Amino acid sequence: MKSFFTTILVAFIATTSLINAQTSLVYNLKVGNQFKVKQVANQDIVQDMNGQKHEMKNLLEGDFSFIVEEVNDSLYGLKFKFDRFKMVSSSNLIGEIISVNTNDSIIDGDIEGKIFAQLVNVDLAMKMYKNGKIKSIEGSDKLISRMVNAVGDLDDFTKEVMKESMKGEFSNESLANSFEQMTYIYPNSTVEIGDNWENNFEGDLSSKNIWTLESITEDDIIITGKSIVNFLNKDADVEMNLKGDMTSNLTTSKETGFVKTMSTISTVKGNSIMHNMNDLKVPTTIISNVTYKIEKHVQ
Repeated sequence: MKSFFTTILVAFIATTSLINAQTSLVYNLKVGNQFKVKQVANQDIVQDMNGQKHEMKNLLEGDFSFIVEEVNDSLYGLKFKFDRFKMVSSSNLIGEIISVNTNDSIIDGDIEGKIFAQLVNVDLAMKMYKNGKIKSIEGSDKLISRMVNAVGDLDDFTKEVMKESMKGEFSNESLANSFEQMTYIYPNSTVEIGDNWENNFEGDLSSKNIWTLESITEDDIIITGKSIVNFLNKDADVEMNLKGDMTSNLTTSKETGFVKTMSTISTVKGNSIMHNMNDLKVPTTIISNVTYKIEKHVQ
C-alpha cells in the first residue's frame, strides 16, 4: 500500500507538471523598451485580360520604431514612427508605375517623393492590449495633412479629395488593422505546446486565423498560423474581391513577447471589376510574401 506521503508527492508532481505545461502567451514590455522593425513585402499580381496577361510586381519596404511609454494592467502605450519607406511598382505592359524611397534625395517635380517623405519621423501613438490586439492609434490626421500639404498650392476641394484617398492606407483605423497583422498573435487563455487558438484580422485584407504553439526554447516561442483570407478593395475605377489562404511562421521573444521574425505567404484569387470598362470582370491572382524582422531591441 502506498504511504500517505507518497500519494501527496505524486499528486504534487502531477500538479506541478500540469502548471509548467500551461503557458501564458502575452507581451511583457517595460517602459523604455525600444524595437526597430524591418518589413519587406513582395507582391505578384496577374490579371487575365481577354487572353493577355497583365503582370504587376510590387515591392514595399518599411523600417519603423516602437518605444514603450506606458504600462498598466491591461494596456501598453507605445510611440511609433516610420523611419524609412520604399515602394516600387512595375507592370509588364506599362513599365515602372511608381518608385519611391524616403532615403533618396527628392528632385524637383517629384510629387510622389514629396508626399511619401512626410511619412518619416511623424510620431504616432498606439494603445495595445497584452495579447497584441490594438485598441487605438492616434496621430494619422497630422500625418495625412503633412502628406497633402507637401504637394504645394492646392484648392480646398482637391485637398479634401486627396485626404479621403489617403485614409484608405493611413487613417488611424487602417494603420491599426495593418500593424495588428504583426502584433495580434496571442490567445486570451493559457495554452500548451500543440494547442490551437483563433482570432481575426480586419480591414481590406481580412482573415480568420488558426494559430498553433509549436515549441518553446530558452529564449524563443515558435508559432505557426493558417488563415482563410479575404481581400476586398474598392475605388472609383477598380473593385477587387479575392479569396484564398495564408500561412505564417513566427519566432517571438520569450522575454518580451515581441516578434523576432515573422513570415507570411498568401495566395488570393477572384475577379477585378473594371468600372471604367463597363464593369468588365478580369480574373486576378495575387501572391504576397511578407517578412518582419527585429533589427534592434533596446532594453
